[in-house]
Amino acid sequence: MTLQLSQVPEPVQVAVGADPSPTHVFLVAARHARAALRAIEDGLWVSGAELLGLTLRPVGQIVEAVVRLGNLDEPQAERLAARLAQGLGVQGVRVEHHWGLK
Repeated sequence: MTLQLSQVPEPVQVAVGADPSPTHVFLVAARHARAALRAIEDGLWVSGAELLGLTLRPVGQIVEAVVRLGNLDEPQAERLAARLAQGLGVQGVRVEHHWGLK
């Protein structure tokens, strides 16, 4: 068996003119829209983040909220995700960190 070393990928380049500050996308799964919105409202109030986008849609027996936020660094976004997950009726939260998107 011969092992081949793969090349180390080049660092991701941010597009010229793109915003270098991170945008965080939170996916919040909740039992109903009211639970998702209350958790998001509470989280925004505490974090001071900038709301860039919000969508709600039913997915089977739950509601899925996708929230795009700015003015947070990664540790703040992780703390906010943990806070959102503790919301009454919230069943799960995932956060993604994006750079160069607004």
